Amino acid sequence: MKRVVISLLLAIALVVPLANAQDEKQKYPTITVYFSDGTSTNITEKQWVEIFPIIQGRIKGYDWSGMMKELLFDSSNTGLNPYGLDFVRGIEKHTLNEWDNNYARVVIEALNYTYDLDSDGDGYTNYEELNAGTLPGDASSHPGLTQEEFWNKYEGYIIIGVLVASIFVLYFVFNREKE
Repeated sequence: MKRVVISLLLAIALVVPLANAQDEKQKYPTITVYFSDGTSTNITEKQWVEIFPIIQGRIKGYDWSGMMKELLFDSSNTGLNPYGLDFVRGIEKHTLNEWDNNYARVVIEALNYTYDLDSDGDGYTNYEELNAGTLPGDASSHPGLTQEEFWNKYEGYIIIGVLVASIFVLYFVFNREKE
């Protein structure tokens, strides 16, 4: 009896994480696109999954695979971030007929449309951010110095500054007149 209970508990322990992993599968919101010819269509999760490799293939400086959600969608994954909005605006410059006939070309042109923009207003173009691996739809994510780059660049100056300051402090502490 104990073996049956233990076997059941082990089976449940193995099945529950697998079920949760399937629930956590990436879901993308459906976005309505209004084309320049007055027509509209919805970009569904299935289409986003087809669009992302096209985007990834056009960005040469950084591997965005696995981070497409953060690239286009807001943190709640229910809508578009500022970069995603600009990307969709680039798609909307086309017609539904162009989309239906060659959506890959429309996606590439929409990506090109966004390159010189600064969607999140942080002072870096979307092109600079995409190639640096920062999020062009998030102003707090930009190609400035990382902590490691900062220390690599300024570590020597900081150490010298601390040593000089220490010498001055020690000089004044030990050369004070006794009262």
